[in-house]
Amino acid sequence: MSITQQQCLAHLQGMVRFPTVSHPDSRRMDFEPFFALHRYLEQVYPLCHQVLKKEVIGKAGLLYHWKGTGEPNRLPLLLMAHQDVVPAGNPGEWTHPPFDAVVEDGYLYGRGTTDCKCNIMAAMEAVEELLRQGYTPKTDVYLAFGYNEEVMGGDGPSAKRIADTLADRGIEIGMVIDECGGCSDGRSEKVSRPVCNIVVGEKGYADFLLTAGDPGGHSSTPGKTSPMVTMAAALQAIWEHPFPYRITPVVRQNLETLAPYSDRAEKDLLGDIEGNWPAIVKILPEDRELSAQFRTTVAPTMIHGSDQANILPTRVEATVNCRLLPGDTLESVQAYLTRWVPEGVTVTLLKGSPASPLSPVDSFGYNLIRRICEENHPGVLTTPSLMLGGTDARYFYGVCKNVYRFSSFYFEEEWGAAHSPRESIPVRVLESGPRFFVELIRRWGEEPEA
Repeated sequence: MSITQQQCLAHLQGMVRFPTVSHPDSRRMDFEPFFALHRYLEQVYPLCHQVLKKEVIGKAGLLYHWKGTGEPNRLPLLLMAHQDVVPAGNPGEWTHPPFDAVVEDGYLYGRGTTDCKCNIMAAMEAVEELLRQGYTPKTDVYLAFGYNEEVMGGDGPSAKRIADTLADRGIEIGMVIDECGGCSDGRSEKVSRPVCNIVVGEKGYADFLLTAGDPGGHSSTPGKTSPMVTMAAALQAIWEHPFPYRITPVVRQNLETLAPYSDRAEKDLLGDIEGNWPAIVKILPEDRELSAQFRTTVAPTMIHGSDQANILPTRVEATVNCRLLPGDTLESVQAYLTRWVPEGVTVTLLKGSPASPLSPVDSFGYNLIRRICEENHPGVLTTPSLMLGGTDARYFYGVCKNVYRFSSFYFEEEWGAAHSPRESIPVRVLESGPRFFVELIRRWGEEPEA
């Protein structure tokens, strides 16, 4: 295999140098960096662009089709990632310029290194390597790279447009793999053994707008009421009445699988969640991430009143962001928020999507990922999990029943946090991503189902 660390590093550095920042309003996006990234991919992956059929879907979405031989009769494999990144923020907070792709002390720094141009690199590198070997897959392989994942699809989800294109053509996919999840040394899960974490679904997303009105006027003559104070009361009421905790099967399976090997102080409780539920509920408020796995969350994130200090606002707006546990709906969450806000405050859904379906844990694809990880990392614990955030994968359930989020890289040390001015990836792991995909693509078409 001719995949090398230096090659992976050079190609990922090149991708990071394009500031492919998305915006909720596509009219305010600069698409030239996206087009420049497309030209760069053509340059560094020439075989992919000679053999695979490439389509630009929408403004800058990419869909590649690698035609297989048609044997065996297994549905196609689709590997996903997104081209866009979040804004760099304050440049002064970065120790390395966010789009310079600097390497220092064994890390590649820059916006998009982890979220998620590394996944574009891994998929493209794997296909290019297989083409160098003269390989043709037995089943079709697709690569799909949207351009507005970071803004939840903005004014038109790029990934949904790609999924709709496949659906319109009557194409059914056998397995989808998107970002997140992955195989690690267990430190991030607080366990003492390697972990193969296959994300089988994700929480829903919703932005709700709260509004309160008033005649307004000069700040020197305030009235008996204030929409700002009313809004503060509304937010406080919502904050004091969080959604109740409840158990979902995927979260229970994840935590109970890891509990015997956990470094958590509460490991004994998590080994039997239903049996220890009253005690677990008491400790959840002290652990933000654990708590979020057991309920729909509500987070006030934005508020706006008047545009000047001496103007009484005629309208106060606040935005709350919710992440929906499976079983809750956009309608039920809106009703719950409305229940607690004072009279005069309205709750309106701005945008949202329900929690995704949960993909099966007994499919050929799930078990193929598990087998590869077990062979490469003896003693690994495989577990399904629920993602607290969101991915483009949620748009593909119309064309695929087996949608997973699984990073192909092996996590064996700290990565610089995505969306932070410390975003970075260890150089030594870069080969592991494409090597995993090379094996997955081969075995997807060749390995018989049990």
